[in-house]
Amino acid sequence: MKEPIVFQLSGDRVFSEREKAINQFYNKRYFGEVVNGKLFLSLIEAAYLMEKGKIRVFDGDRELSFQDLVELGRKRDDQFDIKLLVYTDLRDRGYTVKSALKFGSHFRVYRRGMDEHSQWLVWVVPENLRFSPNDITARVRVAHGVRKNMVMAVVDEDNDVVYYKIEWVKF
Repeated sequence: MKEPIVFQLSGDRVFSEREKAINQFYNKRYFGEVVNGKLFLSLIEAAYLMEKGKIRVFDGDRELSFQDLVELGRKRDDQFDIKLLVYTDLRDRGYTVKSALKFGSHFRVYRRGMDEHSQWLVWVVPENLRFSPNDITARVRVAHGVRKNMVMAVVDEDNDVVYYKIEWVKF
């Protein structure tokens, strides 16, 4: 097994300046984003890669455990756990998953790499969430406007994920 690559915590992201990190994670598997020669990963991406044994994360000199990283994520986002669950499910199925905050959803999902436009916008919701039809309508409208399929990833109390495609229908 390859030696895990070291990343440093920086606010709500982690980063590595190692070219190996950029080649292995960004160039080959489309994790994170490269800014000024550094690879930055979101906490969800970092948690996923840490759980797979691909990276180690340090806060200064202190190495963080997977649980430490999840706790940091939870402090910033009360839905961190279910988003990580959906992210992991999609990545393990071979999809490329990126943030979709600017589209009003949680993730943009690509079928193969990023040589094409993302096909889906995924909105992660717990099974017991109460929301109005307008919450769905707004997301479907945005997805339609950017020519993507809107998918709701519903996570139940057993941490099972069910995906629902939501679309406009014209009669």
